[in-house]
Amino acid sequence: MPTWPTQSDYKDALQNPDTAFRDPDLKASAAEKSPMGVPRARSGAFASVYKMTRGTKAVALKLFNFPNEDRAARYQAVSDYLKKLGPKKPAALVGFEYHPEGIRIGKAWYPTLTMEWVKGKSLGEWVREAMEQKKPNTDAVKKMADAWVQLVLEIQAAQIAHGDLQHDNVMVVGQTPVLVDYDGMCVPALADPKKPLDQLEFGKPAYQHPGRPAEKLTGQLDHFAAWVVLVALRAIVADPGLYHRFVTKTENENLLFVPDDMAKPAGSALWQELVRSRDPEVREWSKALRESLDRPFKQIPAFSLDPFAALRKLVATLPRDWAAIAAETSRLTKSGKKLPPELASAADPVGRLDELCKAAKLDYPAIATETDALTRSGKAIPDWIRPVAADAIKRVNCREAVLRALNARDPRAVRAAFQKPLLEGWADRKLIADAEAAATQVEALDKLKAAVAVPGDGRALATLWNELGVLVAGLPEADRYQAEAMRWAARIAAADEFIKLFNARSAEKALAAAWAKVAAAGPHPEITPEHRARGEVAQKRAPVLAALAAVPSVESHKNDTLLTEAWGDGSALAGCREGDVYVTRVKVARDRLDKFAKLRAAVEAADAGTGSELAVVEAARPLAGYEHPFADRVKVGAKSVEVLAALKAAVDEPNPSDRAIAAAVDELRATNLDLLVRLDTIDKRLAAEAAAAGRRRKVLNEFAAIDTKYDRPDKQDRKWLAAWVANKELLQGRRDTEELRERLTLAKTRSQAAAAILKALDDRDMFKLRDLFEKHGPQLERYRPLRKRKPELDELLGKADRVAGLQKRLGTGDPAFTGDDLKFVRENHAAFRNSDRDAVAQLVAAKLKSDARLVPGRPPIKVVPAGKSVAVVAYWAWAGHGLVSHCLVAVDRARHLAEPAQAEQYMLLTCLPRDHAAEGGGKRLAPPLGATEVYVTVWAVVELGWATVHGPPLHLGPAAVG
Repeated sequence: MPTWPTQSDYKDALQNPDTAFRDPDLKASAAEKSPMGVPRARSGAFASVYKMTRGTKAVALKLFNFPNEDRAARYQAVSDYLKKLGPKKPAALVGFEYHPEGIRIGKAWYPTLTMEWVKGKSLGEWVREAMEQKKPNTDAVKKMADAWVQLVLEIQAAQIAHGDLQHDNVMVVGQTPVLVDYDGMCVPALADPKKPLDQLEFGKPAYQHPGRPAEKLTGQLDHFAAWVVLVALRAIVADPGLYHRFVTKTENENLLFVPDDMAKPAGSALWQELVRSRDPEVREWSKALRESLDRPFKQIPAFSLDPFAALRKLVATLPRDWAAIAAETSRLTKSGKKLPPELASAADPVGRLDELCKAAKLDYPAIATETDALTRSGKAIPDWIRPVAADAIKRVNCREAVLRALNARDPRAVRAAFQKPLLEGWADRKLIADAEAAATQVEALDKLKAAVAVPGDGRALATLWNELGVLVAGLPEADRYQAEAMRWAARIAAADEFIKLFNARSAEKALAAAWAKVAAAGPHPEITPEHRARGEVAQKRAPVLAALAAVPSVESHKNDTLLTEAWGDGSALAGCREGDVYVTRVKVARDRLDKFAKLRAAVEAADAGTGSELAVVEAARPLAGYEHPFADRVKVGAKSVEVLAALKAAVDEPNPSDRAIAAAVDELRATNLDLLVRLDTIDKRLAAEAAAAGRRRKVLNEFAAIDTKYDRPDKQDRKWLAAWVANKELLQGRRDTEELRERLTLAKTRSQAAAAILKALDDRDMFKLRDLFEKHGPQLERYRPLRKRKPELDELLGKADRVAGLQKRLGTGDPAFTGDDLKFVRENHAAFRNSDRDAVAQLVAAKLKSDARLVPGRPPIKVVPAGKSVAVVAYWAWAGHGLVSHCLVAVDRARHLAEPAQAEQYMLLTCLPRDHAAEGGGKRLAPPLGATEVYVTVWAVVELGWATVHGPPLHLGPAAVG
């Protein structure tokens, strides 16, 4: 069954009503949304309500939080009943429909409940607005009280109880009250007195009788709450101050009453004021309602504004309770009520009896009933009525006595009670006919009674019952005669059948069965002692013969046992011709059972450890083809002998296989576990070899499982090597250990190679790393320790490849080095040979003289003001970017220089590429102190890491500065 939806599931479904609902109106409706844009739920204990709108029409959609079959059945009953009422449905009730499969969540359908959305004010809010005006609108409240009476009477007429009448469940639309919330409603289908249902709602305590929770669901649940609402409305109309004192001032949320007014009425100030109300009807209603709080729930006065309703009910009930009628009449008279003429007449006991006795056709039962009721109430019966009443009672008593006798099926009592003149002309004709027929039944009973008293051989009694039984069958007295007649009929039939078989010398079975009937039916005078002796012998022989005949002829231990047990010592069939055919068969069966006993002893000895399986097999040979309980055990024994031989052969092989030995042990375990357990007592050496082979095979299997259990090859190899170290002593020198050799070798090779590669990586030995990786790389592709350091490996292997490539190019004599190549050499110069480094230095020097040489700028030198002095700016083109790391610039007052070492102290400056660019392609220089002209020399410098290479000097100037 699918999981019950959550409110989140419901909200998701409500986003797509066209696919969520079956109902066409709901399909075209939209759910009211919250500020967050999701369907807005009004949550309750067992359901949530959503407002669904289509155009101007809105409905309340109730979706349930959990399944409840009882509540669902009640909703369905209410829904069906309101539909059935159609136009007769009370105007105060709105549309209400229960759909067992109303909404789809996923692939399943769940129930829904829809009601018209009532737009109005609750009765409590409406009354508050009316009464808290500057001048309370008591006229409107009085009209509302009248409308309330009409509402309650209409739902009562429709046989409906709302179940929770209170201010919040009454909405006022315009000036009309409308009922909502039908969760506790009762309709006729839910009020079956034979199967009363529990209530699901008990109403607000301020509106309910304290005895309400103990009641079952009935149509009378609304009376008390209906009176409470009416009294509240009419009381505040009569005295608006009540509302201020008991509602406004106390912040009471109800119309007037509070729970304590119902639970503790003796201490209630409100009841004291209500019974003194200015409105006499309020006083009367309040008094009756207050008194009902001290009585059981069922004595709550029915909601009705007819003051004579109770009296009308009493006089309509037969027989009349004149004491109750008198009490109700007195109550009405004291309250100032005048009885209507027809009701006054019906309430006068003597007048009613007088009317019955003067009727053209006397109603004897009615006269008798009214007379009895008057007598019990202590009323005097007028003299002229007494003879008529006495005659009526006599006639009625006669009829009742005849009826009782007929119902008791006692024809003798019927005949004694029947007086036809008292019953003719008014009693039921069938009753008179049945009473007359009783006389015939009495005659038949007398004849049967006489026959039972002297039965003789019973044949006359049986015949008489066959003739007269149809007249008296079913009568209690006749039941005794019938039983006796049937007993004699059974004795006669049993005796006749046995004597016939006895005379015919019938088989034992037939005679035994016939005698059993005689014994069951009882003795008959025609059964002699000779008959009895023969019947008793047949009863002893018949079961033995039946048991022997029931044993199949198939040779088996079961059949032989049954046959010999049935035969016993043979005494039961001594002298019986039917038993002779079993003598030889019993002898052969006993011989086979003796052989089976020897087999049983062999099996028990083998199972106890004192015998052998071979002995079991030998003991079973004479019983070949014979069904017996040890057939499977013999097969196990034969198989055990065979498997034990195979195990011994496997152990005795030169350089035996542990797997073969263990497989033989497995077969022995599957064949005969008990034998395997006892193997140590049978052959200690064999048991020890078997146990050791099992341990070795387990270890071999553990080796075999490593590659399946672990995915990473490095972990597999570690496990293989560790397992070998742990089990080397156990496995070494055994035949099956060879299956591990290749995989162990691989594990060792890969582990050592991986360790060497990692060491080369740690040592930054790129050439050793390259050699190892070329040899073992494919095998170690998935090795995790190497994969974790793959970036380092790739980097170092890449460097090794580049070094090798550069060395090869240097060997050609025309390497065409780039700035990037030179940078690589500079950063990794330790990886190159001395000859390679010399070749690189020569190559750089040659480049500095050729395409990387420095070129004078235009102008090559310029004198510029510098405060009170001047400065010199030398310009040159820097062609060796990427190769040349910086330039050295020397200033001299007398000459150009050949080498940087010739420069004076502080007159040799470094010019970085950024300095050169910042000065517009040159370098600003300060002339030597006191110089009149300057000579500038520039050298390009390449830092190789192991050496520094200077390019040829570029001479700029001289320039005059004095």
